[in-house]
Amino acid sequence: MNKTQSTLVIVLVLVGLVAGAKIYLAPKKQAINLQMARSKGNPQARVKIVEFVDFQCPACAYGIKYLKTFIEQHPNDIYLQVRYFPLTNMHHHAMISALYSECAARQGKFWELDDLMIPQQSQWAQLISPEPVFQAMAQQAGMDTQELNSCLVSDDARKVINDEKSLGQSLGIASTPTYFINNKMVVGVKSLQDELKTYFPG
Repeated sequence: MNKTQSTLVIVLVLVGLVAGAKIYLAPKKQAINLQMARSKGNPQARVKIVEFVDFQCPACAYGIKYLKTFIEQHPNDIYLQVRYFPLTNMHHHAMISALYSECAARQGKFWELDDLMIPQQSQWAQLISPEPVFQAMAQQAGMDTQELNSCLVSDDARKVINDEKSLGQSLGIASTPTYFINNKMVVGVKSLQDELKTYFPG
């Protein structure tokens, strides 16, 4: 093998190693993002909350706003995880709003979109199609539009949502919002507030 051939082999090996590294690292990075994307607060907190929501549900919107403020007041004491429970028989935009939220999570933009979507819920909930509004929100949140649109039509994103709803149903959830506070089921915002008072009496 001459010098030119040896150099070519080395270059090809290096290219292969770089390509292999990219293939290996990409799924790992995505898994970490998805694990954390719909979580907020301190993972070691003494109070852990799992919140099952329908983004078109008015009570859910109130609960989301309440928890946002509460976590800001107790940043080290609460860990929140959001799960999907779209009530598609009641809310026409329950699934599409969940899809946009899941696709936002996959870009690490779940909370950014949430902060835009929830305060405007009463407006987009009345629309025949909220997608133009969601698209504008996604751009405002800094999302990649092409990646978003591919995600919206993917079976995988919809499966995640349906699987989480099935999990909720298996746990006995019938309405939203439903919370699990340190594994105790709590239904509705009033019950959430009452339960949190047992941990934060002040």
